[in-house]
Amino acid sequence: MQRPGPEKVHALLPQIDAVDLNVELYREAGVFILRRALPTATVQNWQSALQVFYATTLAAGRKVYASNPVAVSEALPRELAAVHRHEKLLDIAETIHGADIALYNQRLLVKDQHGRAAVFTHQDFAYQTGWPDKTSVFVPLDPADADNGGMIFYPGTHHYGYLGDAGEISSDSFSSLPTFCPRLEPGDVVLMHPFTWHESGPHRHGPDRATVQIYYQPSDDPSGTALLRGQWRTEIFIGDPRPERLFRRSRVGRLREMQAEIDKRSS
Repeated sequence: MQRPGPEKVHALLPQIDAVDLNVELYREAGVFILRRALPTATVQNWQSALQVFYATTLAAGRKVYASNPVAVSEALPRELAAVHRHEKLLDIAETIHGADIALYNQRLLVKDQHGRAAVFTHQDFAYQTGWPDKTSVFVPLDPADADNGGMIFYPGTHHYGYLGDAGEISSDSFSSLPTFCPRLEPGDVVLMHPFTWHESGPHRHGPDRATVQIYYQPSDDPSGTALLRGQWRTEIFIGDPRPERLFRRSRVGRLREMQAEIDKRSS
């Protein structure tokens, strides 16, 4: 396959927003908007669980990490913790990865009164372990667009591969790239390759933006954390997939130590 340039990728934009998944186009663009993919009743149940979760757990505040203020670290209620097991989502994962599917991780991302800032341009794989044959599935629980900090994608950027470091990507270092911020409704689903660059703007007004993010992958990846369909195709497992757990000494670990030293001296 020839890796497409910006002009060809720009021409793909109308085709990667559809009711039916086209896996070939997804692989070419690195992102796909799948409309009305989930049953209304199911999404409403998740929304109700989210409302209760806010009222009982997050109303007084949540633990906000400066490095990732949109990620919710508090334990999710049962209904939300099991979103990745919904049959419709597993059908999508199977269409992409085949019959043997594992979970890498799932998390809840929110822009609420506790954190409304923009998220810089990045690719997820820089923070992951295992192999890059993964698919991120975003499940919006609220309407999302540019006003309330909706996701902005750089289609085609997964063809650059892993860039060799983690942090804010300088898009100025590359050719002119198309971007788009789709308006999403609950029931829609977004698929994204872990190399695809993405970001989000600040929440200016509108509803809070809550999204479940799930990473599916083939079951032969040692970083899998749960078997969801089929059978395991690996005899080795990483276990806890956090990269910081796997190194005695690392670049990231040293940076954390240096920051701790700076904080101690300035306190």
